[in-house]
Amino acid sequence: MESILKYILYTLFVVCLLTGLNILIGGALSVPGATIGVQAQIDNELRFFSMFWLAYGGFCLWVGRDISARNHFIPFIALVFFLGGVGRLFSVLMVGNPGSFLMAAMIVEFVLPLAMFAIYKKQKRNEFAMVSN
Repeated sequence: MESILKYILYTLFVVCLLTGLNILIGGALSVPGATIGVQAQIDNELRFFSMFWLAYGGFCLWVGRDISARNHFIPFIALVFFLGGVGRLFSVLMVGNPGSFLMAAMIVEFVLPLAMFAIYKKQKRNEFAMVSN
C-alpha cells in the first residue's frame, strides 16, 4: 500500500512540475483550449497561482520521499487535490464547459483523492491490526 501511495505522490509531483512550469512560463495562453486575447489580469493571476501548484507538487515529493514518517499528510494532500476539482466544478457550473481535457482533469481530481484516502485508511487499519496482535 505504501508503494502505491508513493507512486501516486511522485506522479503528482511530476504533473505539478510540468503543468506549473507550463503556466509560469507560458501564461494563460498555455492552458489547453486557450485562445488569443487573454486578459492581462487572468494571465497575471495564473502565473501567480502556478507557484502554489509547484509548491503543492514539491510537498507531494517531500512526503513521498519518507512516506512512512510523513504519511499523516496524505489526507491533507488528498483534500487539497479534491477541492481543486470542486473549484473546477464551480467554474463549469458558473462559466461553462472548459473543454474535454480540463473536464477529464476534473474527474481525476475527484477520483484520485478518494482512492488515495481509501488506500491511506486501509494502510492505517492494517498497521493498527498489526499493533493489536
